[in-house]
Amino acid sequence: MNKQTVSKFIRDYLHNKLNNKQNAQLETWYLLKAEENKSVDSPIEYEKLEAKIWNKILSNASQTEVELPIVQKLNRPYKRMISIGIAASILLIAGIGYLVFKNHDTTPDRFVIEKKYDLPAGTDQATLTLSDGRVIDLNKDAVGKIATDAGIEITKSSEGTLVYKVSNAKGKSVGFNTITTPIGGQYTIILPDGSKVWLNSGSSLKYPTAFAASGRNVVLTGEGYFEVAHIEGAKGRVPFSVSVIRNNAQSEKVQVLGTHFNINAYADEPFIKTTLLKGSVSVTLNDNKTTLLKPGQLAKLSNQNIQVQEADTEMAVAWKNGAFVFREDLRSAMRKVARWYDVEIVYEETAPENLMLGGWMSRGTNISEVLNHIQLTGKVHFKLEGRRVIVSK
Repeated sequence: MNKQTVSKFIRDYLHNKLNNKQNAQLETWYLLKAEENKSVDSPIEYEKLEAKIWNKILSNASQTEVELPIVQKLNRPYKRMISIGIAASILLIAGIGYLVFKNHDTTPDRFVIEKKYDLPAGTDQATLTLSDGRVIDLNKDAVGKIATDAGIEITKSSEGTLVYKVSNAKGKSVGFNTITTPIGGQYTIILPDGSKVWLNSGSSLKYPTAFAASGRNVVLTGEGYFEVAHIEGAKGRVPFSVSVIRNNAQSEKVQVLGTHFNINAYADEPFIKTTLLKGSVSVTLNDNKTTLLKPGQLAKLSNQNIQVQEADTEMAVAWKNGAFVFREDLRSAMRKVARWYDVEIVYEETAPENLMLGGWMSRGTNISEVLNHIQLTGKVHFKLEGRRVIVSK
């Protein structure tokens, strides 16, 4: 492929004129050049790197024939410089190498997760505990009205969302409800004030059946994505706050000044992560130390210290959008897999310690799809025994 042909290839790519195979070929070349040019010792300036790579691709193309790599599939890239809809591959990054499917030469013995041992993806399931102690299985109840509690009618929509609305204007004494998702479950709820909350697996949300005019407070364990309704009271906007519980103790309180944010507070994660997508939030520790976040920022809490940094918002809310986005180390990725497929992860002595992954996959696939594609990196091996995933080199 000569320089003129490469130039046309790039133009066609930028104008979405290439087919999937051609897209994958060019992107493979691009990613290989990214590996040659990136520095592991300093932050990557993606815009400059992108221009440098394209220029290098053109300068390397001569009048002699140069072939693009032969590939079948390629994942979404590490940064949003390339967009492609081939969504079932994993890219290995951070100086270790890139995963490329070549020449149909993958041998069957690499696909050790056989279908007969396969496990399905998690589903929409949860339990609702009412103020009087009644427990309702939301996975089994039909669409429509499921309960009335403290003057509030609770219904389940056709989309599977739990919805609260006032059924008695006078109401009764305010009670508290708790919605809990199991490992391998998720659920969406519209709170009495109209705020919408998505709960990830292994999470719970406690909230009143009616919010006070002076403020709205809910209690979260696990992970939740919030879209907070704007409510005006006599003294201005009615504040909304989330008390974050971890290991049976409150770790922080998130005061909402904006609307869209995600909180990840699983007990097995090294940090509590609050990611802001829209508006603004203040994160307050138990010692009243407060940090204000702007959109696109992440607050990481550990040992009563808060670090603020640029957020990977796509990865933070991927679960809510039905996807895995792996731009992290293998063990962090496997914690997500464990919670969604309800499996135990067991690491053998040979399991890689610092294997970095980058890629995208649907959360709707069976566990075999996820494990087999990660395994194609050639750096890790999985064996599924019941609900145990054994990880080795």
